[in-house]
Amino acid sequence: MAHTASISQLQTPPWALVNGELVPYTDVKIHIGAEALTRALSVFEGVKGYWDSAGELFSIRTPRRHYDRLCRSASLFHIPVRFSYEEFVAGLEKLAGELLVPDKDLWFRPTMYVTHGHWGEATEADLVVTAFSQRKLDPDPMRLGVTSWRRAGDLVLPTRVKSSANYVGARMARIEVRRLGYDDAIMLNDAGRVAEATGACVLIAQRGRIVTPPTSESCLDSITVDILEEVAKDLGMPFDRRPIERTELLAADECGLAGTISELTLVSELDGVEYDQSGLLAQLRQRYLELMRGDLVLPGVELAPLADVSRQLVPAEAGV
Repeated sequence: MAHTASISQLQTPPWALVNGELVPYTDVKIHIGAEALTRALSVFEGVKGYWDSAGELFSIRTPRRHYDRLCRSASLFHIPVRFSYEEFVAGLEKLAGELLVPDKDLWFRPTMYVTHGHWGEATEADLVVTAFSQRKLDPDPMRLGVTSWRRAGDLVLPTRVKSSANYVGARMARIEVRRLGYDDAIMLNDAGRVAEATGACVLIAQRGRIVTPPTSESCLDSITVDILEEVAKDLGMPFDRRPIERTELLAADECGLAGTISELTLVSELDGVEYDQSGLLAQLRQRYLELMRGDLVLPGVELAPLADVSRQLVPAEAGV
């Protein structure tokens, strides 16, 4: 399967959720005067739901962590949050009830669009949730290039805020490296060290240790990386968060990209340098997917089951 970061552009689902209500996907609208458009004021999450390995129960990965991060992003951008965690999860379940199918997982994109107010006065935001199906196939290894575009620092556009504005530079970076035949770009920070890819965090493996940059290096405070760290520790794999120089990235034994959609996608090549694809990161990816499919349990990694939605689909499928 090719890299799946563009699944939202490849699908037109029938429904979206706007402030808790189902709305036809093509009818969702934002006024041209809204700060979501005039000043790129929106914050969002990527939330993944998985069928278990038996295909009987669908669960959402760590919804509480995603809700908390969304609220933090909104707070840092001075966007009021007017929905509870319970309402957030209920909305995901409501949309899943319309879009989920038995043979595919589901990726949700809850986005808070600023629709009223100006320059921080009387700010209001709509919560729009969209969701897109994702096939249960392993992604192809990726070929990457280091872009000339840099990831902005904390005092310019903080990566602790998961905002649409943060992806403007990433878009430029991806356009640049795709002209050279690569799948995605590695972005460096202002110090010339590794920040992240355009839509995922970077992990490397070398000398028996897994390394990833900390958030202070201008990368997203990644929930997926947090989970991968917990899985690595459970496997007895040393896991370090520290700065990574560009040459260290090139000299690493293995490289991978981590994110909600990417999960842990292996990298085969960076600027002509090839990586091993059968080492620590491959093992870590396999154990992560076993955890997501419900084949094992790890304390602290929540899978919130949507039992009612699952039951609506499984009996009909089982009777075929």
